Amino acid sequence: MNTWENTMNLRKVTHIYKCDDMFLYEIIEDYKAAQSTEEKNEIFSSFCSSVWSCDNKRRTYKKTIHFNVNKDLLDTEPGQIFNTWSCIEYKYYISSTRDKNWRPIIRQNINNIYTRYFDKDVILGKEYMDLIKTPKRLYYEWISGVNMNAASVAGIIENSISQSEKVKLKLQKEKLTLSWNEYKKVVEEFLRRAFENSKLIEEYEDNKNIFTRLDFLTEDHFYVKYINRSLNGEIKKWEKRSCGLPQNSRKGYKHCKLCGIIIERSGNKKMYCDKCALTKERERKRKNAYKYRIAK
Repeated sequence: MNTWENTMNLRKVTHIYKCDDMFLYEIIEDYKAAQSTEEKNEIFSSFCSSVWSCDNKRRTYKKTIHFNVNKDLLDTEPGQIFNTWSCIEYKYYISSTRDKNWRPIIRQNINNIYTRYFDKDVILGKEYMDLIKTPKRLYYEWISGVNMNAASVAGIIENSISQSEKVKLKLQKEKLTLSWNEYKKVVEEFLRRAFENSKLIEEYEDNKNIFTRLDFLTEDHFYVKYINRSLNGEIKKWEKRSCGLPQNSRKGYKHCKLCGIIIERSGNKKMYCDKCALTKERERKRKNAYKYRIAK
């Protein structure tokens, strides 16, 4: 009897499959070699429990765009304006882990996907970040010698902050609504699909289809990369399904200008989803009817 059979027999006796201290490749091998759906379910359930109980929880925190106005400039009008905007807060998140174990690495990717697609408090789009950095950028331009008057500074900053709120709202609309508990169920579906579709490394080597140089990777690195790549691909498919879109459109996708959901790209003129397009058309007709009544 080989080592794997001994291990599986021991687990059958105890009716408990514990994978916290196992290598990921061992778990995948056990899953692929399992003789029944019950055994597969037990292995997969233990894997999920290990991922969710991992210490690498999803964490967000407040970060600031901060600068100190020179004391000699605080009495000037531009200096006072800059001092008012010398600390702007925004929401950030822990996006990486230094832990090399498979559990925190996979959990980190799961955390990041939720933040990118569903957490409407964390907005880090380039346009938004550039706008809220305006006070700091202008301040350093000013102290480097660029001539600015107080009214001009105040106007540019206020306009940028106002515009940043509009951009933030737009980016928030582009994110989907899903609670963390609902998300966990969706992720487990993705993970189960990854387990079912996974191949043992030997199969890749036999078919000469290996897509990376295994000489420089451990088997765990191979499966971690595979699972994380599967998660990234599955969430994109899930987003399209949620919006009722075809999975492999050659036209590509973009966001509805009004509600933010993704829509199929069908020419530069299409800016809205069908529902929002109808809303905008009704608004246009109401405005035209109003103008007609006023003209009469």
